[in-house]
Order: sequence, then structure tokens, then C-alpha cells
Amino acid sequence: MNTTFLKPVQGRKWILLLFLSVWFLGNSQTKLRVEPGLLIKTQSENLGLSFNVEPHLEVSTRSVIGLRFGIAVNSQEFETISGTRFFIDEENDNAVISFVPTFDYYLNYAPTRPYLGVGVGYYLLSTVDVSQGIETILDGSIKNQLGLLLRGGVELRNTRISLEYNLIPTADIQINNGEVVGTVKNTYLGLSFGFTIIGRKSSI
Repeated sequence: MNTTFLKPVQGRKWILLLFLSVWFLGNSQTKLRVEPGLLIKTQSENLGLSFNVEPHLEVSTRSVIGLRFGIAVNSQEFETISGTRFFIDEENDNAVISFVPTFDYYLNYAPTRPYLGVGVGYYLLSTVDVSQGIETILDGSIKNQLGLLLRGGVELRNTRISLEYNLIPTADIQINNGEVVGTVKNTYLGLSFGFTIIGRKSSI
């Protein structure tokens, strides 16, 4: 798997993410959920997997805010520009890392709670190997992107099942001299299974 991220989060984005992380983790009312999952609609032909960690906080009986840290493996589709002399490695695994502030709204206040959620966040895209001939291997860099998260599902006390649609713009693939050699589609749909591990609700 190529998991090099050439363009890290910079400046104000780092400060904002750090502030949100400290605020959530420092709040005594914060709960923590982990979410393994499968990608059921991706741009890749390889097996797609996901894993999220999300501290979250109830702001009312039906409203919850959170900060989702996620990774999606094999969610991308690479395409070489027609007529180029370069080739893009589409067989190796790829990964997208995300930092997304979230808002969930629950449709009732009962043990079984359907909900809808939304988020806007930052998606870090891994590099990809680009070849020119047999021996020359170059790093193809991809600019990180802002993306939209739409989700919905059902929560039963300390577990939840969720469909998550991550809408991420298509991005160019550039080599070191700035030449664009291809594009990558990043949008994916995942099915996740969440388990609250800190701040669990009583079973009574």
C-alpha cells in the first residue's frame, strides 16, 4: 500500500483540528465510538475497507456533534490522461485519511434511534506510483481536498449501523515537474458498524 501523503494538513487547518481534538477529548461528557466498515461502492476494483474513530458530544436530546477521524482503503480510481507516456499503478492499495466535524440529528428519543448526519471536512489523499517505461518510478502527488459527508442509520444504545457517503472532488495527479499525468476519483460509499467504548449507556 502506498500511504505517503505528500501534502500534509498545514497552517490554520492544523490549528483548527488540534483545537477541536483537545476540546472534545478534554470534555468530561465526551463519548468515544469506533467504527469498522466495508466500502460498498468505490472507484477501485480492490477490496475496500474503512475504520473510523469519533469522539462525540450530545448538545441536546436529539442533537450530537462529533469529530470523525477516518481511513478508507481502496476507495479511489486512477485514470491516465489519454496520450501521455506515463503509466499509473492501479493495482497497489490506496488510502484516504479524513478529519470531519460532524452533526447528527436523531428522529426520536427511544432505545432504537434512527438518525441523519452531515459533515464537512478535510481528506488527505495518498501518493501513487507513476512509471515511465520499466525502470523509472515517480511519485504522483495528489492535492488534499475538502469533502462532504452524508450519513444515516440506526443506533441501539451502544451500537449503530450506518451508511456513509463521502463526496470528494476528483483531483489531478502531478509528477515532480508539475506535469499532470492523470486524475483520481475519490468519492465512496461505506457501511459501518459503530461501538461506543467510552461513555457507554446503561443497559438498564
